[in-house]
Amino acid sequence: MVKHLARSFFRSSASALIQSVHRSACEEGKAVMSAGGSNGPNSTSRFLREGLALFRDRRGSTITIFALALPSVLALAGGAVDYAAVMRDQSRLQAAADAAALAVAREMSMGPMSPDRVQTLATTYAAAQFTDPPRVAGTIVENGMGVQVRIQKPAEAPLGILPMLGAFSDLSASAVARINADSKPIKLCLLALGEKRNSGIFMHNNSVIMAPQCMLQSNATVREAIIIQQGSKLQSNLTCARGGIANHAGILQTTLLTDCPPVANPLAKKPEPPVNGPCIANKLVIRNWEKRTLVPGVYCNGVTIEGSAQVTLAPGIFVFRGGPLITRQNSELLGNGVTLMFSGRKSYFRFLDNSLIRLSAPTSGISAGMLLWESSTFLKGANSWLNGGCGDSMGDDDDDRGTFGCSFRTGGGVAPIRKSNEHHINSERTREMTGTIYLPEGLLLVDSRRPIADQSPFTIIVVSRLDLYDGPSLVLNANYDGTSVPVPPGLGPIGAKSVRLGN
Repeated sequence: MVKHLARSFFRSSASALIQSVHRSACEEGKAVMSAGGSNGPNSTSRFLREGLALFRDRRGSTITIFALALPSVLALAGGAVDYAAVMRDQSRLQAAADAAALAVAREMSMGPMSPDRVQTLATTYAAAQFTDPPRVAGTIVENGMGVQVRIQKPAEAPLGILPMLGAFSDLSASAVARINADSKPIKLCLLALGEKRNSGIFMHNNSVIMAPQCMLQSNATVREAIIIQQGSKLQSNLTCARGGIANHAGILQTTLLTDCPPVANPLAKKPEPPVNGPCIANKLVIRNWEKRTLVPGVYCNGVTIEGSAQVTLAPGIFVFRGGPLITRQNSELLGNGVTLMFSGRKSYFRFLDNSLIRLSAPTSGISAGMLLWESSTFLKGANSWLNGGCGDSMGDDDDDRGTFGCSFRTGGGVAPIRKSNEHHINSERTREMTGTIYLPEGLLLVDSRRPIADQSPFTIIVVSRLDLYDGPSLVLNANYDGTSVPVPPGLGPIGAKSVRLGN
């Protein structure tokens, strides 16, 4: 359509220009004949002499021709401006159709989608590209393996020249995005839910994430939704960010995708066990060489395991209310079939120093598959990362004091201040954590110098933000068949890896 308008316009302009020149020549010739009259041979001779002189004399004719041709020249220039504007809008329209089709197809690959949902998503993604929403049609095609997006909007000519040609119509663009037929569902092993500027996934220098069978997703909407700093290594099946991915000389063994659709919190509506029961213990400290088995229930105002103490958790649900769970020095914390819940203020887990951690989630019941669980009753402190704080050296478990204004990331080689007053894995021996770690409001800091969770059949992490600091190695296995611990509904296999544009 645009090419037709261009051809029509240039033909009309050129024809008008030629006709103007022709009219000019004819009118000057008539003027000569009129002046010469028709009185015999002398008149004829005089006419020829004056005609020849007129032919040789160019004075005044250029101005006349220019005056006559000026409207066509201006029309030609104005039409060129209109044509450039229309071509620019057409390119923008096609880019919007491509982006909308890819976005809808990626979301469609994560689960079944109705035609109404496809239409809604296509309209939302396309409309976000324009001030005046265009007409959008989104349809499922190719037996559910693709989506087509069509966009139409009125063509806008800033000078109004092209509409005068009578061949003016709407602009349109169409795009088809396909899910590869041989794509297999991939497993969601890491989801950073936070959408704020200081949310997402951060890999400080020389950090490692090993998740070869997994998809990693950041819902942060900023340019640095995932930051991979110098010497860090990321291995995964797919790494997807709603915003951008900043790679500063990291080593990548993954497929990177940006502008991904957000992944909704798959555990947002999961029923929680009660956390308001009576306290079994208050400010419990287990130290030295003591060996103890703890029973399920509510532990208030903190539990500390230190020295060379050995603690075994009996199967069931443990609620840590109003204080942290801390393991440090050479202590041990063991438990099979356990869920550790965190409720109220200052309720974090902190696995520090050389403490040994071997934990696996329940195989049945209300908390099946849930290992570490931040309750909806969890309350962040005044100095938490969500409030712009980053802790201080006065206490690893105090999220009410410390420096503020340090939670915004910067690019390049500049690292944010380590936030040690949140959930924290620093232990050299946190080798087994089988199940799901669910911290929808919290930050998880991992800064151990040894591999984390590498002996677990599978580990799934759903957090608001994940920070890897000073070269830790986080291993996210996905051997679901290697354990009887189930994957909670909404996690695990969620979609296909490859989505591409087609004709």
